[in-house]
Amino acid sequence: MSLSAQISELEVLNPVRTSSDAWHEVRREDLALWNERLLASDASLYQYPFWNEPYRELWLRPRYLAWGSKDDPRTFICILTVGFGRLKIGLAFRGPTFFQSGEAPRREALKALVEWARRNGYMFIRFTHSDPQVLSELGAAVRCEDFDAFPYFLDYPVESPDYIVGQCESEEETLGSFDREVRRKLRRAAEMGYELRSDDSPEGLKKAWPLYQDCARRKHFRLERPLSVYMEAMRLAGAPNCARLYTASLNGQMVGSTLVFRDRTTAHSVLAAFHAQHRHAAVLLHWHSMRDMYRLGASRYNMGPGPGSLARFKQQFCEHPTAYPGAVTAVFQESLYQWWRKAIFPVAKGLRPTLRRIVSRVKR
Repeated sequence: MSLSAQISELEVLNPVRTSSDAWHEVRREDLALWNERLLASDASLYQYPFWNEPYRELWLRPRYLAWGSKDDPRTFICILTVGFGRLKIGLAFRGPTFFQSGEAPRREALKALVEWARRNGYMFIRFTHSDPQVLSELGAAVRCEDFDAFPYFLDYPVESPDYIVGQCESEEETLGSFDREVRRKLRRAAEMGYELRSDDSPEGLKKAWPLYQDCARRKHFRLERPLSVYMEAMRLAGAPNCARLYTASLNGQMVGSTLVFRDRTTAHSVLAAFHAQHRHAAVLLHWHSMRDMYRLGASRYNMGPGPGSLARFKQQFCEHPTAYPGAVTAVFQESLYQWWRKAIFPVAKGLRPTLRRIVSRVKR
């Protein structure tokens, strides 16, 4: 056999890995383009650069990766990173995003992602995803545990199911899917004469923030992110038109507000606050928010989880919540991971309430 023939045979049996087979980091100057690209896909809100960039001030470093050629990427993921050297921990919320269908490309991309994580010194990465098949395929590429090894920074659907309203083009048909109590409250709210407004400026949220703070104190819940994080997310989401602040006022006083971000298919009510004496405004404002987002292309309206009395309120719009697969931890450095789980995790878990209070107050 000639030398050229031998080389050709070796290339078939052991193909050289090209740049199109590897993960590469996305340049920060290209992030705005990636917001637009993800908006044309089924990517989750939690993968968008406009959502993740503001977390830098909370000591989380987003790393954006694409798999495939730079001109024709086939997969994308954002990994929020803490730590340094070989003590890095990653958080991948609802990722990766696959631009092509098929199990073979997914498996290939996940296998390459495992190699990238090992080369880059990750101890482990906590993954969540809406598709359990993706998590299963990840488990075939690397050892995974059905365990959340970093339960200190959570995307919203991790802790409990979400109440997601499926909307129709017809307002009447959408209203027909609600409980009768919603329709009654909407009629009552219309009679009271609330003034509804929408705003896409961060300054609008700053003006509404005292209402959110008052509601948090009254309802005994914590605002998980500082105002500055939400304001920066609104600013970055402005170009792709993916954020709106909605308010309801009566006699010149703001009595309700919702902060809504959207991906291609779903609008997410990230924050909502209402004056105690204006409960009808809550129903009216959510209705106004979801229909406005529908006109922007989001056919689903995610009202978020519903602990306690919130569940009864949200069930009026959506009887059955949507549950997601639990988080899995992909282990890349076994000995360091076992040290983390046995020595660090129990202590850090006990400190979680304190850490959450610190994070919620920083730069408030």
